[in-house]
Amino acid sequence: MGRPLGSKSKQKILEAVERLIAQKGINHFSLRDIANETHLSPGTLFYHYASKDDLVFDIISRHIDELKTEYIAWLERHKTDLTPERFLEIIFYKAVKLFNRARLHVFITNQCMSENETLKQRYLEKYQEWRGEFKRGLLNVFPNCPDPDTFAGLLLTIIDGLIVHDVLEIPGMDQERMIALVKKIGSSK
Repeated sequence: MGRPLGSKSKQKILEAVERLIAQKGINHFSLRDIANETHLSPGTLFYHYASKDDLVFDIISRHIDELKTEYIAWLERHKTDLTPERFLEIIFYKAVKLFNRARLHVFITNQCMSENETLKQRYLEKYQEWRGEFKRGLLNVFPNCPDPDTFAGLLLTIIDGLIVHDVLEIPGMDQERMIALVKKIGSSK
């Protein structure tokens, strides 16, 4: 794992790698590309990261932590006026655009489905943290949900699918019908 966050050079590295992943994918950039993008020496890169896997994991960790932070802040701002319809509308459509991480999310997920078992396990741990936060938030909106674990998993699967649709520019679904169906599932007893 990389050294702790805090230095400006590490921040520059992470921001550059996020851009490179979104542009090229994880497997199509080198440490030289990162050095060129950040105007840092290869030695500085190695000071912060012993391997590309450590760097990719920090990107994954940062990505999921930012999702959780934005989600929690959004729930807090809307705790008194959040209807199930509004919650679903935001998470299904606007979150894909507002979080502006769709391409990064697809590339990260793709990399974690590769042969790299260590990276996959580290990703799964972070994803489970995100799923737990997501479930806590949806219980505020759907307090009578009969199976919150499965419902959280279903909603995250839908979000991931919508991100793929957005990246591939597949025409959208009927938003009102999808929200009505999911609301019915989440509110059933």
